[in-house]
Amino acid sequence: MSTPKPRARAEKAEAAETVALANWNGALERALKAEAERDHLHAQLRALTLICGTNDANKFETWIDRANARAERAEANETVALAQWNKELKRAMKAEAELATERARLDWLETPSGMDWQWEPERLTVSRASIDAAMKEDAK
Repeated sequence: MSTPKPRARAEKAEAAETVALANWNGALERALKAEAERDHLHAQLRALTLICGTNDANKFETWIDRANARAERAEANETVALAQWNKELKRAMKAEAELATERARLDWLETPSGMDWQWEPERLTVSRASIDAAMKEDAK
């Protein structure tokens, strides 16, 4: 039986050491990741404890259910408020259009044509419809 040469033994030992070092590095990385995750979870638990006032899992669930219910109510209220805002916006836009029409009538009444029209003998009453008709006639 031949004995391994010193160089071959050194290479085998070096290869074994490299594999062992890689395994140790992998284990160290996994341990560091697990420690970081543990620290992160502890921080989350402390935050939840501050927010909820407890670290009891059942109470967390109750607190989360209540928070979800509050969020759903807030969302429903927001939807209602948005619908009311849209309704009010439509009313404001309609009022703005009506105001523009009234301003146009008033502006026309202040023109020479409107002034002449107002003083015609057959104008005993002035209505919006009669002003609109006169405006159309004047525009022709």
